Amino acid sequence: MNQIGVGRLALIGLATLVALSSFTSPSRPDVLSSYVTFYGFDDNDDGDPTHLGTDIISHALIHASATEDDGTYDRPGTLATDTRLIPPGTKVYVPALKRYYVMEDTCVECSEDWLNNKPHVDLYVSGTGDKLAACEDRLTMESAKIILAPPAGLPVKQGSACD
Repeated sequence: MNQIGVGRLALIGLATLVALSSFTSPSRPDVLSSYVTFYGFDDNDDGDPTHLGTDIISHALIHASATEDDGTYDRPGTLATDTRLIPPGTKVYVPALKRYYVMEDTCVECSEDWLNNKPHVDLYVSGTGDKLAACEDRLTMESAKIILAPPAGLPVKQGSACD
């Protein structure tokens, strides 16, 4: 093969590599399995574990304070975890609850579990008193699927997760 043929072959190879590198498959959301707990106004703190009974959140990116909101893609509830597990501002979908959440708060227990290689998220629910505590206990899941960066339009359960 002469130099022109080799050069042409190299150009074809380069064009193929460029075409392949510009091809992007549809992105799929990441899925993780996590221990899932729940918290509310009564057991939330402002960063000091002795200051319970607040709706203050550590990474207010969508909401000004902790909220269950509607649980939709556009109005997700507040999620707390370790920032190394889920970065602040990341939306997630919890299929078991049929609700969207956004990472906006930190959770001391979640960070302790992270250090022990146990993914843990804490989801905010509405209410106070015995009803809140009963809901938190009832909904806790040892292992649940969490979809990171989910698409919009997944099924959403209306009302509180506690209902």
